[in-house]
Amino acid sequence: MEKQINKIIKFTEHIIDGNDFRESEILNVLNLVNSSDHDLNVYQGILALYYFSKFNRFSDSSLEKLKTDENFLKCLSFLQGNVSPPPEKVGGVFLNILKISDNDKKYRDILMGCFYGSLWSFMNSPENFDRAVEYGIAIITSALSLDNFSIQQKINLDKNKAKLISLAGSGKKEIKLLNISSMAAIITAAVGKKIGENIVVEKTVSRATSSITGSGDIFELVGVNLNLPIDKMAEVSLITKLGIFDINTIVPRLNYVYDGCLHDVQVFAGLVGGAAIVNPVNVDLINYGLTRGSTRLCLGILSKLYPNKNILVLQGKDLYGTPIIDQISIAANTEITQIIKNRITVKEIAPKDFGFDFRPFKHIETAQNQRENFNEFIKILIGRGNKELKQAVAMEVALNLFGLEVINDLKRGSKLALETINDGAGIKVLEELVVYSEGDIERFNNLINI
Repeated sequence: MEKQINKIIKFTEHIIDGNDFRESEILNVLNLVNSSDHDLNVYQGILALYYFSKFNRFSDSSLEKLKTDENFLKCLSFLQGNVSPPPEKVGGVFLNILKISDNDKKYRDILMGCFYGSLWSFMNSPENFDRAVEYGIAIITSALSLDNFSIQQKINLDKNKAKLISLAGSGKKEIKLLNISSMAAIITAAVGKKIGENIVVEKTVSRATSSITGSGDIFELVGVNLNLPIDKMAEVSLITKLGIFDINTIVPRLNYVYDGCLHDVQVFAGLVGGAAIVNPVNVDLINYGLTRGSTRLCLGILSKLYPNKNILVLQGKDLYGTPIIDQISIAANTEITQIIKNRITVKEIAPKDFGFDFRPFKHIETAQNQRENFNEFIKILIGRGNKELKQAVAMEVALNLFGLEVINDLKRGSKLALETINDGAGIKVLEELVVYSEGDIERFNNLINI
């Protein structure tokens, strides 16, 4: 079944990137979608849009009503480039689709696929940059209006002159890794304590969609109370130096509509930085990982929404230079598009910049079940993880320290991170978060003892 999904994803990526296809190819993939036990309605929508655009008909009679659907026809126009609609019209189409009743969930998901597929190529084309930024802002604003979420209204935590960082990622990695960003969040907070810097990390988390264990799952498993009110969690973060914010708590309606539908093709949640935008705290640094799409565009959207902030958008690659993960690559280069002190820089970094050698991904790939993932998570926090996993976490931490302007040397940052990991200081941060979030400390103690 996993091979079927991978084939569907690969073919979908192939066509939305502007590559041609034969009718027999797309029909074979559509058959895989229809025969799957997984929810792949979004992919059916993407494929249906491209099929209709090329052959002026549908492969499936059940889709015939799309021909008269106003939202589908607008998506078709977006794809074919017949019009250049104003941003509010693009956002309006997305909102119309999201508002379709749960009774028509499959139809809503198919239209979501049509929307994602219609804009991916346009949004990622450098010549459309300015317009794409406007579209991205319109898309995210419309989507978040489902929950009456204000993009600009953030919680201010300036009581202790803290250096605040928000961490989030697009997810949907091609290579499924352990919960490295969650480990890095904890170790970043621990490093701050170690060196006497008041660093507060605000981590946006979600449940697993296309992975074994999501970032939300791991914190809940260990006993953190993810149901703590947002303002209370923000207050807790000042004490523990770490706050965990579940997307489902912040934008429950949107998360219900969107979650579990996608394994890739993230025009909304990924490409426009949705997980970073919904972080409820006003921070000094936004660190966002993007698996696929333009890091420059994502930075453009985030910097337009949050001017005068330091922002990092990172995209890890494989040996062939293909973007595959939303964090720093231990096996190849990582593209970083950043704005530090209002200066934009695009560069590639490699493990050697942190003082490490390239290492295969296999050492940090996800385990087969939550228990094994949890064990690796805890090993890092008590200083016992494998060296490759320590390396992956240390690089993420070093980049956080650099973005906060605590250090200007990535090698020094990774050395500090490794010292903190080896000291086992991370587990104390996590324990304090469980206690102060009014979580399940008995569960925490039992799991750690085991």
